[in-house]
Amino acid sequence: LPRKVIGDNHQCEKEASLNFMLFNPRSLNNKVSEVMGLIDDKGITIASICETWLDDDSNATTSIIKSHGYSILHEFRKGMRGGGVAVIFKTGLPVTQCKLTRIFQSFEFIAVWIRTETTKIILVTLYRTGALTSIFPNELDVLLSEISTKADDFIVAGDLNVHFETTSGVEKQCLDIFTSYGMKKLVCEPTHIGGGFLDQIFLFSLNGTINHSASVEPLNSLGSDHFPVFCALNIRLKGKYFKEIHVRNLAQINENEFSSDLQEILDSTATDRDFGPAVHDLSSAFSSLLDHHAPMKKKSISVVDKAPWFDKEYRELRKLRRQAERTKNISEDAFLFYKELCLQTTILAKKKKKAYLGNIIQHAEGNTRTLYSIVNKVLDKQKVHSLPETDNIEKLASDFNQFYIDKIDKIRENFKPDSNSQDSSHQFCDTSAQLFEFMPATAEEIQKIIGESGIKCSPADMLPQQLLEGN
Repeated sequence: LPRKVIGDNHQCEKEASLNFMLFNPRSLNNKVSEVMGLIDDKGITIASICETWLDDDSNATTSIIKSHGYSILHEFRKGMRGGGVAVIFKTGLPVTQCKLTRIFQSFEFIAVWIRTETTKIILVTLYRTGALTSIFPNELDVLLSEISTKADDFIVAGDLNVHFETTSGVEKQCLDIFTSYGMKKLVCEPTHIGGGFLDQIFLFSLNGTINHSASVEPLNSLGSDHFPVFCALNIRLKGKYFKEIHVRNLAQINENEFSSDLQEILDSTATDRDFGPAVHDLSSAFSSLLDHHAPMKKKSISVVDKAPWFDKEYRELRKLRRQAERTKNISEDAFLFYKELCLQTTILAKKKKKAYLGNIIQHAEGNTRTLYSIVNKVLDKQKVHSLPETDNIEKLASDFNQFYIDKIDKIRENFKPDSNSQDSSHQFCDTSAQLFEFMPATAEEIQKIIGESGIKCSPADMLPQQLLEGN
């Protein structure tokens, strides 16, 4: 099947800063690895997901999403099966939840703010199920009236279960409500295995500057009865998962020249000065020395977290799968080869993750605290620091103090009495001795201590570890 592209700017996909996906996988729980593989392969920036089937804010599914370098905001049915909507986005992007005042009965939704270089956009991910009645268009009107007053540009995307190809009845009423707010329908082809434009993206741009290019891919349904919808938007996000760092190119340093200059600084350093000023001057001299041999430079890097089990073998298989995806429509054999590679990639990802977790659990054997930490990370359980509630702060402090007094008394009770002492509970060390001065350490003693303990490094060090190691 050929890939169809719908949009008012076919060059948008090439120029776009935001790659958007809308998909109803009919449960993330049993196919989260496949969905995240699709998101990774397509370079998706933000995805609207319907029917997540999540039943908790954090769990093993959200942990897998985060391990791919993405974050998730979602609404779920507490204690109920099915439903749920989510927005999955690159970690570090300026995406925050937008709280709306109304509660709706005919659909589930989540609204988020997306901060761009020039403005803020509201993205609403919406899921509607059940019979289509007049309640939905009425509530839809209320929703759009609220978000239209909050932002100049807004997007509504989701599995609306409305046949927008129909030109009569409640379906036409729904479409008329969207168009009355100046919103443009972006998807104009079937998005469901049974036909119908059920999964839809509506866009409003006040200045008409947001170009788009939408496509539906029936061959990437991942076992769902809905097809993923991809949309490229020429939106430049503010602080798009890049950060600026300061680096020095230590590899370019001439070791002999650096050692010679370092020795000159050490030879000229007075040893009879007060400790504080001497350390300050030495630190300044080292900083000037580093600036001379390896000047500090700014560098912009992409913040792209990858799952820790992503190794060379897995990356190569994914690369092969992406190559096969480009030619899958040539013939039936090409398509079957692509589907086989998809299956192999999924199996290998699970194998790599199992091996990775097994390895860290094995290394943590006997360490209960570490094991609990691993389990919490796998299940995406955040540590909650709970403080006791009280109306009397003084009583709380007193109870806290008494708790440790009682604990120490219990420890003392478990001590075996010393048979060589008449009263071992009152044996104290002599504390009358006082220290007034220290014997200066020699360079050889310091070198020996550092050598035995190993070199540790910190950003506050006067010299980087590798330079200190060689000198």
